[in-house]
Amino acid sequence: MSRMRATLGALGPGGKAVIAGLPPDPAVADELAALRVLPGEVIEVLQTLPFGGPLLIRGAGGTYAIGRSLADLLEVEW
Repeated sequence: MSRMRATLGALGPGGKAVIAGLPPDPAVADELAALRVLPGEVIEVLQTLPFGGPLLIRGAGGTYAIGRSLADLLEVEW
């Protein structure tokens, strides 16, 4: 069975996926690693705020709000 792949920003509330890739910018990747948003980790979208607002996500490191521009750079699969 093939897995579906998209960006975290494409998931709606309640969507769960596995982080498949991080942005190429090392500084951004380091910040995400500090939040334990790493390849192989399961992430869940709890809420998407309207008008291009952030996503509220839950992962191994806790619950965080991340901007849509960052969410659109995170590759996920399910």
